Amino acid sequence: MNNRQMTLALIAALMGAVPVAATHGQEHTELKHKRDIYRQYTPDNFDDGGPISHYAWKNFSAFFPHAVIARTGPERKLERTLRADVANFAVTVEGAETTLHAYVANSPLIDGMIVLSAGKVVYEAYPRMEAHDRHLGWSITKVYISTALAALEMQGKVDVDQPVETYVPALAGTDWAGISVRNIVNMASGIACLDSDGYQNTRSCIYQFEETLGLTAPHNPPIDTLDLIKSMKRHRTAGTTYEYVSPDTYVSGQVIENVTGLPLTVALQRLIWDNVGAEADGLMMISPEGNAAAHAGLSARLRDVARFGQTFTAGGFDVIGKDHMDDLASDKGVKFSPEQRLGMKATWGDDLPSHAAWQWDMIWPDGMMFKGGYSGQGIFVAPKQDIVIAFFGTADTQGNHHDLLTVSRQLSASGLLDAN
Repeated sequence: MNNRQMTLALIAALMGAVPVAATHGQEHTELKHKRDIYRQYTPDNFDDGGPISHYAWKNFSAFFPHAVIARTGPERKLERTLRADVANFAVTVEGAETTLHAYVANSPLIDGMIVLSAGKVVYEAYPRMEAHDRHLGWSITKVYISTALAALEMQGKVDVDQPVETYVPALAGTDWAGISVRNIVNMASGIACLDSDGYQNTRSCIYQFEETLGLTAPHNPPIDTLDLIKSMKRHRTAGTTYEYVSPDTYVSGQVIENVTGLPLTVALQRLIWDNVGAEADGLMMISPEGNAAAHAGLSARLRDVARFGQTFTAGGFDVIGKDHMDDLASDKGVKFSPEQRLGMKATWGDDLPSHAAWQWDMIWPDGMMFKGGYSGQGIFVAPKQDIVIAFFGTADTQGNHHDLLTVSRQLSASGLLDAN
């Protein structure tokens, strides 16, 4: 690529990253769109994908009660050095080759993406949101919870190899009793309340769990969240199988609240937000009773998600400690079963992640790790390469979402960012 091509490419990347001011006519269209969304919104359809979900993800506090995760310290500035070679990096999506920026700019399923290399913003684009929007992260929330727990462990306030009732006495005498905090935070509790049973199935345990938090439409007799947790049953031996159980995250949040004596939002502020140098407050959805949706309720700016990701790269270990990074990479996590690995082959071929740990969905043998969220949210960290990639998205009404996870792996493993 010659200098002129590089310059034009960089301009294109900049245009994709900087929102254009709306005209009067556009403002009127946006106002009508907003009013139409509020007329169409129901507690049953907000998470069906498409325009209603797209608006809701960016304005979640307009539909559900929230508590603030306050930014109380100075903002840590992110140096912005956009790179044309990153914007023009060739990626393969569903067998077709394109460039990173062309894919991000043209996909109707991507709301925003940011790439940090050695602490610098080398790519940033907001095709379907504003940089200042707080976007719901859904299950990205889970790694904020696990990281706060890791911070408490580093401070000597939690021993994750102790049974959970040590820190949540309400779970003594239940099927949770005797399960270590480690097995719970590793999504290996053995508790039979799997997300795969169906968020839309009103009779499933996972639906009832979210129903207690006010996140789904009421279809069952009301019950307190902790009372429902206490009634859950174990269906397999803890520590043997990785299973996605969002109540595991909620219980991890209960450990944090009981150990700190603080509401979860305040604990997250002190353990996470104050340490990453966030530029804005975070928001956490809470139930009418004040229970935090610890598994899925955190909204933040994309840049603050990226700042959080730097906790796991060079210079960030003071929040969680190097021992935690060793723990993430070690066999203390939960290895994927042969059946799970077989299911991953279609996406990853021979480049399979090896295990999950501490709420991270996938960790590769080279240490790269990913946490995803419903409808296309994600954070991808390559600790050794000092790379953080974060993105927001919205699935369509057929459930299709973008492919930025495989794109992130391609970019991080390419070596393009290794020397920076």
